[in-house]
Amino acid sequence: MSSIKEILLEDMKKAMIERSEIPLAAIRTTRAAIKNEEISKRKDLSDGEVVEILKREVSLRREARDEYRRLGNDGEAQRLEREISVLEKYLPPENGK
Repeated sequence: MSSIKEILLEDMKKAMIERSEIPLAAIRTTRAAIKNEEISKRKDLSDGEVVEILKREVSLRREARDEYRRLGNDGEAQRLEREISVLEKYLPPENGK
C-alpha cells in the first residue's frame, strides 16, 4: 500500500496533467508543509504525522474561508471550500461518521 505522501505526489502529477488548478494548489501547499516539517524534524514523516499536517491544513483553510465569508468575499471562500474538499479525501474516516 502506498503512503499518503506517495498518493499526494501521484495526485499532484495527475492534477498538473489535467490542469486542475484547485486540487493542484491544495496538494502543492500541503506537500510543501509536509516537506517543511520533514526538514524541521530532520526525518521522513510517518503517515500518522502526515495526517496531522493534513488536519492542520484543512483547519487553516476553514478559518480563512470563514474570514473571507465574514468579509463578503464569497469567491475566495468557495475556492477554499473546494480545497478543503480535496484535502479531506486524504484523511481517514472519523469514528462516528
